[in-house]
Amino acid sequence: MGVLVDYRCRDCGVRTEHWVARPVPDEAACGRCGSPARRQFGGALLTGAPEPKLVEPQMSGTGACGHAPGVPGTCTLTPTAARMLTARARGDNRALEREIAYQEKAIKAGTLDPNASVVTTYAGGPLAPTPAPAAPAAAPPAASS
Repeated sequence: MGVLVDYRCRDCGVRTEHWVARPVPDEAACGRCGSPARRQFGGALLTGAPEPKLVEPQMSGTGACGHAPGVPGTCTLTPTAARMLTARARGDNRALEREIAYQEKAIKAGTLDPNASVVTTYAGGPLAPTPAPAAPAAAPPAASS
């Protein structure tokens, strides 16, 4: 199976690409002038890059509570849940994919608990308790004729 390799000519300076078989030769004929051209990159440069650091995604246009304006309910959510809800509400698939990737990496690194509640405190205090539903009112007595 061939590989695509960059070669640079010493004489005319043109850079050309050649499909070559392995093992990759150090020199090939220049595509313009025919003189020997040297391989541009060696195998040492083909190593993997280090894993990028985990950076929390930023939301553009934050509202008064630090989350997205125009998306109701984000003030009572954790930042990760608020970003996810905002991306879904706006139909922003790129932001949604970024947030999913961030959360998966954070869970893998142990910095995000996937079982934690998505609801947080609001304005420095706990959320108000949800009132119990009221009992249905009794029907008024039927009028007698």
